[in-house]
Amino acid sequence: MYTIKRASEMVGVPVATLRAWERRYRVVNPGRSESGYRLYGAGDIAVLRRMQALVASGWSPKEAAAAAASGESNLETEPDVQRDKPPRSKSAPRAGAETVDLVAAAAGLDPAAVTRLLDEHFATGSFEQVVDGWLLPELERLGRAWAEGGVSVAGEHLTASAVQRRLSAAFDAAALNSGRSPLLLTGLPAGCRHELGILAFATAARRQGLAVIHLGADLPLPDWLTAAQRHRPDAVVLAVPTPSDVAPALEIVEGMAGRRALVAIGGRHQDAVVKAASRLGSRSVVALGHDIARAASLLRDRLGPL
Repeated sequence: MYTIKRASEMVGVPVATLRAWERRYRVVNPGRSESGYRLYGAGDIAVLRRMQALVASGWSPKEAAAAAASGESNLETEPDVQRDKPPRSKSAPRAGAETVDLVAAAAGLDPAAVTRLLDEHFATGSFEQVVDGWLLPELERLGRAWAEGGVSVAGEHLTASAVQRRLSAAFDAAALNSGRSPLLLTGLPAGCRHELGILAFATAARRQGLAVIHLGADLPLPDWLTAAQRHRPDAVVLAVPTPSDVAPALEIVEGMAGRRALVAIGGRHQDAVVKAASRLGSRSVVALGHDIARAASLLRDRLGPL
């Protein structure tokens, strides 16, 4: 029997998503320990894995739950059904759910509403669909609202902390690949603390089968070089969310010159870094674009077979 934390790791979805699937779709009915904790059997894990595979391929969670629970979810034997279910570009809360958005929850200093919104959305699609279709656009709105005075510093911090915890849980739950998988170092240059985008990318990259060591925010150049020397990654991935991050990101690009690692840049100001690196003669720097699913796939293809 497995605890919910272990089940989360085995299935590859956050604990909160498992709870939401059970509550909303009755996909499995785990037993309970004497202390009241959920306990999952091998059959439960198999059903949840089938549901996760279907959701990741574009099925709605409701349909995926029904198919997974009935055993009718073999992706290899149902190609026509899959083609009839295009991937969702946006996630949305279930019908009847409260319509408070993330900015309103932040403005109201309402942690329960933030948690409820995250639960609702992450239960309606794959990690990548939810992040690209809802979470990152909402975080941009939140940043604008804070800059305009509509959300307090406390509200912004409260919401960002909740999102970071959710992304960190998803990162930990994703498979930790090693061995022959290409290795990425992900993080932010010195002075940069806007970590949510790069953490979301690191999670998507793990879910694509890449090995990822996430170094976090505000990492000085000497520490980047030490980590690269220690781990010899196939690629170093930086985010450049603000104009002030361009210069320290360029320092890292220059510091990585002569190493075999590709340097990949994401974030709003990625093009400025790539253009400046090109003027400096660097040919091993690429822009990742602004879609984490596409960026992770691009990097996986660029680095070769797993």
